[in-house]
Formats: sequence, C-alpha cells, structure tokens
Amino acid sequence: MKSTERVQTSQHVAKASFVMEQHLGHYSYYRNLRQYIDTDDRIDAGWIEVDYQPEKTPALAKIPVIGSSLFGSAAGRAQTLEGLSSDHPDVAFFNTQVPAVLSAERLRKFPYVLATDITPRQYDRMAEQYEHTVDRSRAVAAAKHSINLRVFRGAKRVVCWSSWCAESVIEEYGVAEDRVAVVAPGVDLSRWQQREASVHNRVPRILFVGGDLERKGGLMLVDAFKRLDPGSAELHLVTRDRFVPDANGIVVHNDMMPNSPELLSLFQTSDVFALPSQAEAFGIAAAEASASGLPIVASNSGGLRDIVVDQVTGFAAAEQTPENMAHRLAALIEDPELRRRMGGAARQRAEQFFDAAVNGRRVVDLVLEAAGLPTIDLSAPAS
Repeated sequence: MKSTERVQTSQHVAKASFVMEQHLGHYSYYRNLRQYIDTDDRIDAGWIEVDYQPEKTPALAKIPVIGSSLFGSAAGRAQTLEGLSSDHPDVAFFNTQVPAVLSAERLRKFPYVLATDITPRQYDRMAEQYEHTVDRSRAVAAAKHSINLRVFRGAKRVVCWSSWCAESVIEEYGVAEDRVAVVAPGVDLSRWQQREASVHNRVPRILFVGGDLERKGGLMLVDAFKRLDPGSAELHLVTRDRFVPDANGIVVHNDMMPNSPELLSLFQTSDVFALPSQAEAFGIAAAEASASGLPIVASNSGGLRDIVVDQVTGFAAAEQTPENMAHRLAALIEDPELRRRMGGAARQRAEQFFDAAVNGRRVVDLVLEAAGLPTIDLSAPAS
C-alpha cells in the first residue's frame, strides 16, 4: 500500500482508500486518476495497489489453473484487506469489482464507490475472445452472481467507464439508474496533443496499439493493410505479441510503455488510428488517439461506441472485415482533408468526454457524495 501525506485544510476532507488493480488498462487508469486526485485538497487519499502476486510463491502456485486463480485471488484479498485495515477510511473506491468481492465482508464498515469497465455477465459473453472460462456449474455461477449482485447494489455509486457497461449494471444487476454514473478514463490532454499539421515527405502512417494482437483485431488489420496499394501507407503495431505476420511497410514495437515519451511521439507522427477489436471493454488507446487528433477506424465493440462516432470522428462498424476495413483505411489515406476533419472532431470529443482533470474531479465528487460530504471545493476562493 502507498499513501500520500496531505495537510487537511478543512474539516470536510474525506479519508478515502482507493483500491486499484494494476494490470493492463487498469494500470493506466490508476496512474492517470492518481495524478489528479493527489492534487485535490478535498480528499486524503490512500492508494492500495492490488497486483494479485503472492509475496512468497507457494509450490502449488506453479501448477496451471491452481496457481493462476486460487493463489492470485488469495493474494489480492490479502492486499486489499491489509490496505483497508491500515487506512481506516471514511469511504472506499474500487477500480473494479473483483477486489470488492474478495473483501466483501469489510464493505459493511464504510460506504464505497465501485468503478468498472465491464460487468461479469458481459465478460462471460466475451469469454472466447478473452480466453476466459465460464463456470459450467449452474450452482457455482448462481452463487457468484449473487455475490456480485450484493456488491454492485451495495455501492453508493457505480462508476461505469462507458454507456455500454452502464446498461448492464442497470439491467442485469438491478442498480438504480440514479446511482449509476458514466465517467470514462481520462487522458492528460496537455500531454496528448493534437499535432498542428501532417508530417510531409512520407507516406501516411496507420497506428495500432494493443497488447493482445488477436483480440484487439491486429491480425485482421494486417490482412486489411496487405490489401492496400503497395507503398501507399505504413502500419505501426504496438503490441506485446512477438509473432507478427511480416510484410513490407509493417513496423512492430514490442517495448512501448503506457504514457511513455516514445509512445506519445508515435501517436504524434501517425495519421490514422485503427482498433478493430473483436471484444473490447473500453479501449483507452482509442481515447488517446482521439486526444491526439487522429481519425479512428474501429469496431463498435463494448465501450468503443462511446469513443468513435461513425462518419464523424472516424469509421465504426458492428463487424469489421479485412475488405471493409481496407476500404475505410484507403479513404483516409487518400484524403488528407478527411483526415484533418475527422481528427479535429475526435479531439473535440476527447476534450468533452476524456479530459483526465475533469473526470478525476468528477470521481472525487462521487466519492465525497458517497461519504456524505460536500462536493464543492472549500479551499477555492469565492467568485
């Protein structure tokens, strides 16, 4: 657990524990959110980092399935409970429902806000793409659903990353609509800037960012890229996958870190962003592309439908195929004015919905509201 010391400027400062998973997109969410919450004087934030890694690896943890589930869950539960016990919070915030479920018995001791990019029911429907095993036993599935229902319904507020997720929380978990808020992960708009003009004297660059190349649609994108006129564009793939189909014009980046200067530079020197995901809970990279002023070609899977507005900020389709994707990429590659117009609209959408400072403040407002405290900034000068 890591905490931030703060001088309390008002009796209305809430002591809050932020329980944050550390994997994949949730790590970026944690870092971006913390950057703003740590500067908000209305709240005294303690940060509980949950990585599900046991301090000492038991021998059984090396056995497939047993190690990945049993000991990981036990470690996550221990990390969460230890942090909450040390903090003694007035209110807690969980960035997914998993650590909340693992510490369910503690949730009666304080109000809490639950954030999520995807519900368990939605995750089960995307099981094949996420290589997730759905419970075969109806009894086990029913028991897990019952626990999830209690955790979702017990939250003072449920913060969904997208309207797609909010629909499931309301319809499948019975949370009242007035207790559900859609607050997307924010992007630091001062760092993720729209470039002033295209880079000349080179062919247009198509950018893809996705750790799981297949689920994120990277293989389909490669197929689509091969259908373009030879030499008409470059394709840059940022992925952790090492085995990528080889073709002229394809550049693979295996060593990019989230929010790194290298990644920022790659967004700045690209012309089109592509993310034809087969299954996508949200798609933070697409929000970063919007902030960078890039037109986007994507599926409208999950939360992507909140990011990409078809024919306005790019092209979105319920089902992407290599053929129609190649057609849309070619339209953008061949028309700089179309890229400029859609890229400008994408930046405007990022400023409206994905500003990390605005969204971080909104999260603090919801946490304070859950604690029964004023949401106004009492340290700000009166207008």
